[in-house]
Amino acid sequence: MKEIQKWNSRLEKFWLVIAVVSTLGSLVIGFIDNFKGVSAYFLLSLMAWGIFLIRRGLRKRLEKNK
Repeated sequence: MKEIQKWNSRLEKFWLVIAVVSTLGSLVIGFIDNFKGVSAYFLLSLMAWGIFLIRRGLRKRLEKNK
């Protein structure tokens, strides 16, 4: 069970980094292109935030059930 917790922690941090980087990248590209046609970049960052939040919720639920 400890190995699962380690992997969950690592993947949660990984998706947090991906979400932050993709959000910053989307904002930079948006400023460069005057926010025209950049909706796909924001959609990708939204998906990364969603995966992070799902992982976080699963971790909290596993900790609660112990």
